Amino acid sequence: MSGGATLRDRKTLLQAAGAVVVAALTALALWYLFGRGDAVAVAAPAPENSSTATKCAALTKAAPQTVADQSRRPTNPASTLTAAWGDPAIILRCGVPEPTMLKPGSPNYDPTADATFLNGVSWLIEKTSDGYKFTAYQRAVYVEVDVPAAYQPETNALVDLSQAVIDTIPRNDGASGADVAPLSTSSGS
Repeated sequence: MSGGATLRDRKTLLQAAGAVVVAALTALALWYLFGRGDAVAVAAPAPENSSTATKCAALTKAAPQTVADQSRRPTNPASTLTAAWGDPAIILRCGVPEPTMLKPGSPNYDPTADATFLNGVSWLIEKTSDGYKFTAYQRAVYVEVDVPAAYQPETNALVDLSQAVIDTIPRNDGASGADVAPLSTSSGS
């Protein structure tokens, strides 16, 4: 009987050691993702469907490690819909809703909204309290990039991100590649 008890004790000891190893690895992974102190708090958008989520995951994976000479940082919560660089953070959010300034009938509708065409992507421009928010609006999925005023000219971040947008998010007409032209956001022009 004592031989069976010893085998059972060894099995229990191995299970306990395995649980400790799993707990340690889990804690290390959580520390790496969230606890390093450099993760940027970013609200992840709620994608409309799995196709949007898939496109956004491809974009955040393809996004460069450096934007506007700033290194990539983890986001909190970790999400395939978000990315960040630098401090203060340049923040990319993929799968955001259509900007209200593009929606006729919206109180914020602005048919003359500012836009720019950089490296093949048309970006809607919105001034924020500390910089600019740019939204790629001719893509099948809206991509938003917030750039703090610390990174002037703020459009440099778009230059670094445009190719990843072109490579991963099709145009809103279903075609791949660069936007057709720097279209006006106004209706009828």
